[in-house]
Amino acid sequence: MKYSLAGKKEAEKFAAGLTYSKQGLLPVIVADFATGKALMLAYANSEAVKRTLMRGEGWFFSRSRNSLWKKGETSGNAMRVRAVSVDCDQDSLLYKVEVLGAKNACHTGRKSCFVQKFGKEQERLSLSELDWIIAGRIAEGTQASYTVKLVRSKKLAVEKLREEAEELAEALEEKGRREIIWEACDLVYHALVAVRARGITLAELERELARRNKA
Repeated sequence: MKYSLAGKKEAEKFAAGLTYSKQGLLPVIVADFATGKALMLAYANSEAVKRTLMRGEGWFFSRSRNSLWKKGETSGNAMRVRAVSVDCDQDSLLYKVEVLGAKNACHTGRKSCFVQKFGKEQERLSLSELDWIIAGRIAEGTQASYTVKLVRSKKLAVEKLREEAEELAEALEEKGRREIIWEACDLVYHALVAVRARGITLAELERELARRNKA
């Protein structure tokens, strides 16, 4: 992985300016670069921070093994670090990354370690989470997956998008609240899959919406 965020001197200066615990560690929140979704929480010491900046790879410090480790060494799900931020107290970091391999950040084989929701959040699925699921199914490439079938057939994806748009319009004209919500969800899903098939992510749509909001 030939990628770097900083040279040696710049990386050493940055790492030296951080505030570490008595054990010489600080927490690192890892988030997906495209969606902003939280993926995992790990710890890093000064050396791990420097390696991350100089090599563009996710390096951390294992408290259980008392040693440095690089994400993906055994799983193949390496992390290309695209951006690094430090909090106001200089004692924690945020890495925005692109997960390689099977794109599973969690050691359990999930995309994210943060999978259990609390309270009413269990009843919600955000658009970014839906986009994340769609991207995961596309990456897995399972032939029986409806999402994969849509992505592999531009004709089918367009036909379904038109069909769902018509069904939503019909529901808005003639049906009740529940049917409208159902059809709207169908349309949103098919729209996200259709643009994904053309290599366009939800993050790009959000940036365009932000641009329009400023206009």
